[in-house]
Amino acid sequence: MKKLILLFAIMIFTGVGFAQTAYVEGTAATLKENLDKNFVTFKMPSEVTSEVVDKSAQYYTDYFTVDFSPESKLAKINILPQADQPRRVISRFLLSTGVRTVNFEGKDFTIMEFYANYLE
Repeated sequence: MKKLILLFAIMIFTGVGFAQTAYVEGTAATLKENLDKNFVTFKMPSEVTSEVVDKSAQYYTDYFTVDFSPESKLAKINILPQADQPRRVISRFLLSTGVRTVNFEGKDFTIMEFYANYLE
């Protein structure tokens, strides 16, 4: 029983240690300015590949397009102006690429916290 509990604890700590974080550069003002121009840029974790981004992005073409640079790991999300609730769908896209937290202005947010504070 002790071994089972220890194994479970190790799995939890390993999972937390590999949580992937995307980064958003700039300030709240520049983010708002970019959103007014219908785009937002995320620096994706190093583990994210163009195949993962392309596969995930194909499900959200009614809401936005994604330009991804594998060298810089920058994903520019171009929001379609006529789409209904595209900012909410960005959170689904991030989750589907393996991102679990967003670092913005030096603070880590869960995806839902980032959405509620800056995208909504």
